[in-house]
Amino acid sequence: MPATIPVTVTIEEQAALLAQANAEGVSVDTLVRRAVLQLISPTEAGKPQVELSGEELEQAFEELADLVSESVPPVPAESLRRENMYSREDEW
Repeated sequence: MPATIPVTVTIEEQAALLAQANAEGVSVDTLVRRAVLQLISPTEAGKPQVELSGEELEQAFEELADLVSESVPPVPAESLRRENMYSREDEW
């Protein structure tokens, strides 16, 4: 049986929720329900699951890349080839 939980938000918060819902093409109810489900459904690591858009993921990678010192040399493309990632133990 569904339950209704009243939540008081400011006019600004309501406007932000409406704008976010419109941007995602969903209702405010759907947006809030998704947020509540993330809070009560922790992932295996015990943290709420966060879904990032492609843009958000790209930004996160850019921010991580900015943390790498300029003195760190780039990884050679040859090192990223599949056959170079595994040890040769299977050939012994």
